[in-house]
Amino acid sequence: MRTAALLSVALCALSLAGCGEQKQTGPDVSASETAPVVAPPMPAVTAVPGDAHPMAGFDTLDRDHDGRISSAEHAQAAQALFEMIDMEHDGNLSMDELKAAAPALADIDGLTPDKLMAIADADHDGKLTLAEWMAFANARFGLLDRNDDGFIDRAEWDAPHPPIPPVGK
Repeated sequence: MRTAALLSVALCALSLAGCGEQKQTGPDVSASETAPVVAPPMPAVTAVPGDAHPMAGFDTLDRDHDGRISSAEHAQAAQALFEMIDMEHDGNLSMDELKAAAPALADIDGLTPDKLMAIADADHDGKLTLAEWMAFANARFGLLDRNDDGFIDRAEWDAPHPPIPPVGK
């Protein structure tokens, strides 16, 4: 047992003996070399064509083209729009991200970034989490689904949309 331990130490010493001679991990890089090129950021949701915006209108939301928008279709579109607006990919929408997406937000009942933040920011921390965004989207769906059948039909969509109260109130 003692011989095995000594043999192990000797092998380690031999393998480390050549380590000080030459760098084995790759070429030296001088400080004067330039940084690698980084890909530009993804375009803001405003750069997405209108027909690709997931909540642009009734026909876009009605993904299965059955003449009505289900709560699932509405929720999927709301989550997709959240992900498009979340340019920092941190799971939150900041005021800057909302301002960059202002034209897309205007498609949702004429919302401005300030109005959306006032309505949906339940904990008043100045950012919207996915949970807050989805609570807003669900509240909006409930207001538009006037007959409470779980669907928004064309007549409900075309009717004047009631104002959205702050989430949680």
